[in-house]
Amino acid sequence: MTAPLDDAYYLAAQSDSQRATDYPYAAPDGAFVLNAGRLTALEDSALLADRTAVLSVGSNRAPVQLHRKFGGDAIVPVTPAILHDCDIVHAATVSYYGAVSCTAFPSRGTDVMLNIAWLDDAQLAIMHRTEAVGVAYDYVRILTGTVTHLPVPAAGGDIVVAAQPVFGYSARSGVLDLGADQPGGLSRIPARNRQFPTLAQDSAAALVQAFINGVEPAFDLGKGRDSFIDRVTGDRDCRKAVNRRLADRAIHADGPWKVQQVEADDIAAFL
Repeated sequence: MTAPLDDAYYLAAQSDSQRATDYPYAAPDGAFVLNAGRLTALEDSALLADRTAVLSVGSNRAPVQLHRKFGGDAIVPVTPAILHDCDIVHAATVSYYGAVSCTAFPSRGTDVMLNIAWLDDAQLAIMHRTEAVGVAYDYVRILTGTVTHLPVPAAGGDIVVAAQPVFGYSARSGVLDLGADQPGGLSRIPARNRQFPTLAQDSAAALVQAFINGVEPAFDLGKGRDSFIDRVTGDRDCRKAVNRRLADRAIHADGPWKVQQVEADDIAAFL
């Protein structure tokens, strides 16, 4: 059943702590339009014209994140999709706002329920910057057949053709190792036939905190979630050092996508 488009729920203000602990945030399970700070039904397929289809695997699924990135005047149509033979797992990266980020990772037979944000050229440039393309994430083209576009009944049904090019972002750091080369899926992202164990955001952060405190006690991430958030958000050098240490033991695998060459400026604020 498709959840109602409740502005008060999906666009609620977040504290700095909630940005970390609630990641990857709530998202409707059907199509919608973020329309100047409100959520409306997607009823006109023409809204997708001349826009780039970008698969949202983490917080970009959520209206609150799209609103944060693109501003109060933005119009962003979003359609539902399924990503095949992949799962969404915790990346070996802590974001500048204190969340353990995520990325797609190959998982044969797994289907993940996601959505696609249709971005105009200016929005795509903003997305490249906020994803720190070339440093934190690669911009990729998803291989044909890996994504199935779901119908949008209010706009006429099958409004996206199967051959529609779909792009996305893949973490350059690799993914978080739970032990024995085992990734951890995001428990808040729905999937079928999941192969990996799942972790909530708090558990992923606690795993990172325990690992770093064990191997690099000088980083002093403390105990508890609040201490972790304070350290990684308040000390950029510490966060970058933590991410380098996580990348040293990350898991890597080739996914069903091809890296695209792009230029992205002004990414420093998002590292």
